[in-house]
Amino acid sequence: MVFFQQSERNLEVSDRSPFVEVGGRLRYKRECMTPEYFARSPFTIELYGDRAVVDHFVLSFADASHLKRFGDRLRERGARIAEGPGQWPDDFCPELDNFPDDLAMYFLTLSMPSGGLVVLIAPHCSGDRLDRDRTEDGDRSVPHVALRVDNIHIAARHWQEKGFIPLSPTPQNDGNLCQCFLRNWAGQIIELIARKNEGHETFSCKNIRGLRLSEVGHT
Repeated sequence: MVFFQQSERNLEVSDRSPFVEVGGRLRYKRECMTPEYFARSPFTIELYGDRAVVDHFVLSFADASHLKRFGDRLRERGARIAEGPGQWPDDFCPELDNFPDDLAMYFLTLSMPSGGLVVLIAPHCSGDRLDRDRTEDGDRSVPHVALRVDNIHIAARHWQEKGFIPLSPTPQNDGNLCQCFLRNWAGQIIELIARKNEGHETFSCKNIRGLRLSEVGHT
């Protein structure tokens, strides 16, 4: 896990977190759901009592047109497209032929001038999983937040001590990205991501396939 020393600068950074915690779930502060916030964000925040580096924030939108407008506004502020846009997984990992249609979504990742990533997602169709989640949780919901870590095994143990349970028994590692997803009692998902090389990928098809197989075998 990446921890930071107490300092005046870090205290100021943590005050700029876009999240509030409500009953174990994270919600975006309304005033932070703007392109201006993410263009300025240092991607270092306080989260569940820790100071952590955010690898990528994830925001959901009602549909692809709203997603595109927000993405265009980020690009006006210096962001560059890192992944997408397209329908996930068909346009990214077409070999995942057994991936549930209910989990499909529109997907776009942008790299901010600070180096942090912002992932934008929107339902593929009315009534799918993401659409239902947005109806239940509202437009300020946090699908997940990905934290950059140095050692994923140490970080996973740390978050398990906080009550988070891994969604699969082992992290997935494609040689560059090592990823692990955990969920707390309230349903909030935290992703841990360790990068061997600097890059802007938020997933790999190999890791996604491994996570799907391990989740099925773990249930």
